[in-house]
This record gives sequence, structure tokens and C-alpha cells, in this order.
Amino acid sequence: MATCPLCSQRAGKRHCPAKDVKICAVCCGTMREVEIDCPSSCPYLKTSRSYELDKPIPDAEGAAKIQRFGDGFVEKYYGILDMLSLAIIEERMSSAWLVDHDVIEVLKALHETFKTLSGGIYYESLPDGPVRQALFRRLKEVLDELMRSDPGAERILKVSEALDILDFLTAVAQVNSSERPKSRRYLDWIYERYAAQIPAQPSSGLIIP
Repeated sequence: MATCPLCSQRAGKRHCPAKDVKICAVCCGTMREVEIDCPSSCPYLKTSRSYELDKPIPDAEGAAKIQRFGDGFVEKYYGILDMLSLAIIEERMSSAWLVDHDVIEVLKALHETFKTLSGGIYYESLPDGPVRQALFRRLKEVLDELMRSDPGAERILKVSEALDILDFLTAVAQVNSSERPKSRRYLDWIYERYAAQIPAQPSSGLIIP
């Protein structure tokens, strides 16, 4: 049996779709979504996520924040939450390198940006890197449209409401992700939740991790 090419110590028994080689169970477990950019279809990744669901929520603070918002918050803003979640999915489908941590940092940057509006001095807290900046622009465009003064609009989104929505989405992303830097657990979670609402995309040859 071939030796694991990552550690050169143990036998490679697990086929790694990201590396297209057989690696050992130890490297699979320790490098998963840390050094290895695992595709969402990997059976070992799916098994590890199922195991994690049985464990206590790692981000207890985020879970408590979600509870404080309450069911009434989701019922009131479900339309906007859906719009922003679908925008995140659309960006993920066009950006193969997007990971959960990028989404969380973009949501925080948007919160800081809109927070300056409440203070009267607008300043755009643009996140680092083209991947995050593309998502930032996409989500900001949605929020700007909702906050724009339009005589035909049924309701204009307030700055304070936008801040609460961004806080809520950040907490949801944190709770449904993991601490691993290459984690896409949250992105896969919302993709499954909104699968029925995602328009069919023409084949482009792009492979989403």
C-alpha cells in the first residue's frame, strides 16, 4: 500500500478528491479545510459534518444572539434575509474560492460601513482581497436598493434595520460554520436551504469546491 504523500509516514487509505491521491486518516482529519481545500462532495467531509452536528454548538455566543432576535425578527424580515442569502449563493457559484470566513468578514465590513451612515459621516469599510470585495459589492447593491428613496416602494429599509439584519446574518454564518479557515459548511448549508429558489445555471465548466 502506498504511503500517504502528505506525511510520508502512514499508509494512504482514503482517496482525497482535492488532491486526487490516497492519504492517511490522520492527515485527512487534521488538514481537512485547513490545508486541504475540500470539495463539498467529499464523503469524509460530509461524515465529519454529521459528527459535528451531534456536538455542542461551538459558537455559543452567536447562538445566544440568534435567540435574542427571536422568531418575530425572521418573520418580519424573511424577504430581505432571503434576498441577501441568495446573493451570497450567487456569488459562491461565480467564485470558486469563496469560503465561510470570507462571508463573515464581508458581513462585518458591511455592518461597519452602514454604521457610519447612522453617525452622519459615510465611510466604506471595504474588506481585503478581490473575492471578499466582489461579495461586498453584491450585497451592498442589494441593501442600497432596499434603502433607496423610491416613491413606488412599499417600504424603505432603515439604517438601523440594515444593521440588525447584518448582525443576524453574521451570527447565523458563525454558528453554521467552523473554525477551519477553508470551511464552506455555512455556504453548503444555505445552498441546500435555498436550492429550490436557485435558477438553473448554464454549464460553464466551473467546478465549485
